[in-house]
Amino acid sequence: MAQSKSYSLAAVIFLVVLRVGIGWQLLYEGLWKINSLDSPSPWSAAGYLKNSTGPMRSVFQSLAGNVNNQDWLDRELVAERWDRWVDRFIQHYELDSQKGRILAMLNGPEFFAGKVAKLPEEVDFTAIGVQNIIKHDAQRGLLLIDGKRHMLPAEKVKLERQVEGLEGPLYDAYRQGLNEAFTRASRLSLKERLAAHLDGNPENSGVIDGRIDEMSLYRKMTERLENKTVTASLSYEFDHLQRTTTETREKGTELAGPVIALDDELREQAMKLVPYQQFLAKGPMPQEWNALRIIDLMTIGGLTGLGLLLILGLFSRLAAFGAACMIFGFYMAMPPLPGLPEVPGPEHSFIVNKNLIEVMSLVALATIPTGVWFGLDAILPNFFRRRRAKAA
Repeated sequence: MAQSKSYSLAAVIFLVVLRVGIGWQLLYEGLWKINSLDSPSPWSAAGYLKNSTGPMRSVFQSLAGNVNNQDWLDRELVAERWDRWVDRFIQHYELDSQKGRILAMLNGPEFFAGKVAKLPEEVDFTAIGVQNIIKHDAQRGLLLIDGKRHMLPAEKVKLERQVEGLEGPLYDAYRQGLNEAFTRASRLSLKERLAAHLDGNPENSGVIDGRIDEMSLYRKMTERLENKTVTASLSYEFDHLQRTTTETREKGTELAGPVIALDDELREQAMKLVPYQQFLAKGPMPQEWNALRIIDLMTIGGLTGLGLLLILGLFSRLAAFGAACMIFGFYMAMPPLPGLPEVPGPEHSFIVNKNLIEVMSLVALATIPTGVWFGLDAILPNFFRRRRAKAA
């Protein structure tokens, strides 16, 4: 306590209480986030990073990724993510017989089949130009429709007209097999449904009934939002920027909704193919490592670890400085600086907010040996002194 003689007793007490109070707040935040990881809605820093408004917003938003749901609107990006997830899913649960069903659900089967033991002589695929779409496997007794080309209703009608008015078991079996294969061919794979939603009909060339299609409209909205974010400086411009931001996010959510539903469907249907005992043995599949997950774990670990060190008074100065750096990062993501949109929420701050006050308090604590006054820092010198004496 020799180092505390230059401080009054009240100052010592309140500085220690300040350190413990900040540590308690950080520790509780970390533990709450840890507890949420097992819930249906685990905590993530994504929302905070995406809503970044500070000078470094591009850096923070790039760490979060998927700003305004843009990642869900990139067909190739979503397809690649699905491929990686399916590969990890199959390897994690060591699937064998179920592997083909999952891949068929994602990419579609090679052929859609219907039972036709013998093809009627009147049926000629080449005559109506569908020889590349449908074929008959006499050895297996199957009528096969190409899994990628599918078949149009008009093409099915042409095939039915070739046996129109003809009766008998052979023709009835052919019609039944054709209907069976066509019904299955009408089901699109998840990737085909994704392409249909995001790309639409390529023959429209981006125009539907003379209007700009929704995807093109959304791209123009994001470009306009970025331009206004850079140029806004006056109060009315920030009000308009806020409305533009809300409209852009609503449009992104509207377009991404069906894609997110497809993603949920993939995971749900894949889980149904995993035997219950196999699921119990392997457990839930771990999340894929990416920049956002690393940031989440670093934030949780920083809050919990630094909070505990501050409470215990262990390496208190170093812990206070580390916590100040971490919280300053929170401040820089949404700083209430002049010339920036007002931070959403009930608070109204100008330059200084709660985060910055906490940063200044922690920097002050980093210059004061509060851990020596009350904490484990008080026993560290004696501990190392005894070890050095024992080694000597």
